[in-house]
Amino acid sequence: MRLSLTSLVLPALFLRLGNTASPRALAWSSQRYGPDGPWQAVTIDLGSDNQVLDLYPGSAWHSNILAASICSNASMPVCYAQTAGTFDSSTSSSVLTYPVSSTVAQIDWTSGAMALTGIHTVQFDTATITPALGEADLQIPNLSLQVILAGYYTLPNGTAYMPEVGTLAMGGENINQSYPQVNGVSNFNSSLLSGYLYAAGQISSNSYGLHIGSASLGIPGSAFVGGYDQSRVLGVVSTQSTFSASSALPIDLLDIGIGVAEGRSPFNFTSKSGLLAQGNSSIGVSLQVLIEATIPYLYFPRSTCDAIASQLPVTYQSDYGLYFWDTDDPQYALIVSSPSYLSFTFRLDQGNSDNMTINVPFKLLNLTLDAPLVTTPTPYFPCRPLTDGGSFTLGRAFLQAAFVGVNWMSGANTNDVWFLAQAPGPNTASTAVATPIEVSDTAIGNSTNIWIDSWKGVWTVIDSANQTASTNSTSQPISASSTHISDGAIAGIVVGAILVLVLLALVIVLCVRRRRPRTASVGLRREYNMLDRNPGIPQKDDSQITEARMHELEISQSDPYVELENSQRAELDGHWAPELEGPPVRVELEETGRQRPSLL
Repeated sequence: MRLSLTSLVLPALFLRLGNTASPRALAWSSQRYGPDGPWQAVTIDLGSDNQVLDLYPGSAWHSNILAASICSNASMPVCYAQTAGTFDSSTSSSVLTYPVSSTVAQIDWTSGAMALTGIHTVQFDTATITPALGEADLQIPNLSLQVILAGYYTLPNGTAYMPEVGTLAMGGENINQSYPQVNGVSNFNSSLLSGYLYAAGQISSNSYGLHIGSASLGIPGSAFVGGYDQSRVLGVVSTQSTFSASSALPIDLLDIGIGVAEGRSPFNFTSKSGLLAQGNSSIGVSLQVLIEATIPYLYFPRSTCDAIASQLPVTYQSDYGLYFWDTDDPQYALIVSSPSYLSFTFRLDQGNSDNMTINVPFKLLNLTLDAPLVTTPTPYFPCRPLTDGGSFTLGRAFLQAAFVGVNWMSGANTNDVWFLAQAPGPNTASTAVATPIEVSDTAIGNSTNIWIDSWKGVWTVIDSANQTASTNSTSQPISASSTHISDGAIAGIVVGAILVLVLLALVIVLCVRRRRPRTASVGLRREYNMLDRNPGIPQKDDSQITEARMHELEISQSDPYVELENSQRAELDGHWAPELEGPPVRVELEETGRQRPSLL
């Protein structure tokens, strides 16, 4: 609970003018967490006895810690929170307690999109962080904590389940939180993670950079205070202001679409847009959303979730308020293994002329529900219709593919900005490019790496012929089954075949007509020449060659033989004679005018 905020005037001992300190990387746990992940978490030690806790990084102000007492609920026989670790304040000699305990009601640990009900108390204790890059341990005394003594979430069907993992606040717009009195100390100042380390000269600014990655696909998480890993920032970076009161991260979402990065599309289209406002005219040109890493889903209006789901083999399950993948549908495996993605288009730098887009592959949106929500692991699509209040929010499902960073450097709230960019896929360098964020930075640099290259070898590109991996395919639609030919395609094939036959017939007719006049004239010319060269044969005058005679002399191009009229057939001795019985004699006319007898 934050009762008041103050900005401290730091002693000169802590000021570092002109000296850039390296950002510090938080260590990530080897465990994977649910029940709606799998998700990754960072590790810290808390209390004088170094109780190990795995926590989801993100949000601001107080960290939310699950107390050991949360496992005392008899109605929940299995306490899944024990895997990530719970905090027992009674065993820590360094803990301080603010004298108030209240009900946690309709609080999701930031945006209100996922209600948590229960009881909490405000405490402060020493946190020890072992940096991931091998530096010395960092100690933060009196870290501001909201300790959840008892709490549970409630599904739409009324089923209650407890949280499994607490959260680690990355800082706040002030470097600490102030309380009226704690343990006899007036104006007690508790610590915030990045603010304390900046004040202590450990990092360059009150800032952080975060990419939570993917547990299932092996994308390691990246969490820095005082800077960021530049290799996790791809393409255009958008800069916008934070909400000063809550330090929440708002941005205008302009549209949601579906596309494919390479190869053929598993859908019956290459791209689709307009899904954000489809069926809901009240959304207008944009929808303000918050970015929050401590909650799991994409929290949208029901119309938006339904518009996206209408393009996928999923079914809405009202008991859970989520969409389950239909794993028996052939298109399911095709979509979640392909380079297809859900695109989110945002207003760039809070302007109204440019935008930027972040692509989240469907491979990352194939998450799994586990116990205690279901008895068997169930793949689901993480869009939850927001019906009970709260802010529309992009949670961990989105941040698997997005980088978020914050620079909280100004008590006057003139420099509080945050950054959003595309994050890479599994093909990411294992060595971080640790880059500081300075006090006055209102922009950060990006990597020269290409997003599509960070997914090479991980997704399966659909080839145009057989749906196998190919990096040379072009983006064309394909059905879930390559052996099925639609009725429209069959009709097109038939029409095409008919047109080919008609064209072929026309060509033949034109060729025959073109050659016939030449053939007839050649036949007449050759007969005249033959008669002229045989003086023993009685000559006929031109009047004897009638129209009927000319018709008889017409021959096709394919028949090189000319048969003379019966009354003009020649015997071998050169004299005219009546036609003899038996096979007739055909005279073959060659180009040279020579004749060769042959039997017909």
